[in-house]
Amino acid sequence: MPDGGKLTLELSNATLDDEYVSSVHDVAAGQYVMLGVTDTGTGMSQEVMARAFDPFFSTKPEGRGTGLGLSMVYGFVKQSGGHIRLYSEIGEGTTVRIYLPRSTDAAVETRAATPGSLKHGNETILVVKDDLRVQSTVVELLSGLGYAVLKANDAEQALAVVASGVHIDLLFTDVVMPGLLRSPEMARRAVQMLPGLKVLFTSGYTQYAIVHGGRLDPGVELLSKRYSRQQFADKVRQVLGGASDVEASEAGAAGTRARAGRGSP
Repeated sequence: MPDGGKLTLELSNATLDDEYVSSVHDVAAGQYVMLGVTDTGTGMSQEVMARAFDPFFSTKPEGRGTGLGLSMVYGFVKQSGGHIRLYSEIGEGTTVRIYLPRSTDAAVETRAATPGSLKHGNETILVVKDDLRVQSTVVELLSGLGYAVLKANDAEQALAVVASGVHIDLLFTDVVMPGLLRSPEMARRAVQMLPGLKVLFTSGYTQYAIVHGGRLDPGVELLSKRYSRQQFADKVRQVLGGASDVEASEAGAAGTRARAGRGSP
């Protein structure tokens, strides 16, 4: 809505019956929760609607958007076993309706992890964040876990760090960042310069809308927001190949010095 307008949100229970699902073919009949978003913007033509869910497709001028919005929503919905429907008319606006399967399960209570249970390591991680407050929080957490941390504020700065020749084990970055150089392209170039480099994206959406054909490249991982400190520490450790806590306390102090010279059973 470039000139302003009205945005309406609606939320309700919905039933998708056999007649409806037979016309769309990508969802099962059943009970769903429907989230609808309607705007009074410029609307979309049939040609634009046909490509609206394609990754990186955008009608915005260069530098004004990534074209990932609806693609990310589509990926999240499909990953969740849901359905999405798009309605639009030129000059009238657009409605997006999302249907997610209703759950009858009771909420599962999870226990907060204790600080001592966070997994540590000693590798080098490059953190690329344009939000300096978030960047500072991530750097502080990783440093507290024993990692050596480098930082960059955007994709161009990150590539300059990589090109400097410093050793880096993991690149941690948002999927979408400001600037003309997109994060996926930045990561691709970084891996070309450092072939053993691991990449961990973070996103408020889902992996299906990221990189080529809506899928992640081999060797690239995703951490979905919002994540806890525990989830972050675990994911970093997983991407780096597991183990550590500085290699399980140097493999149990080398088998407690080979069981004290084999004097112990």
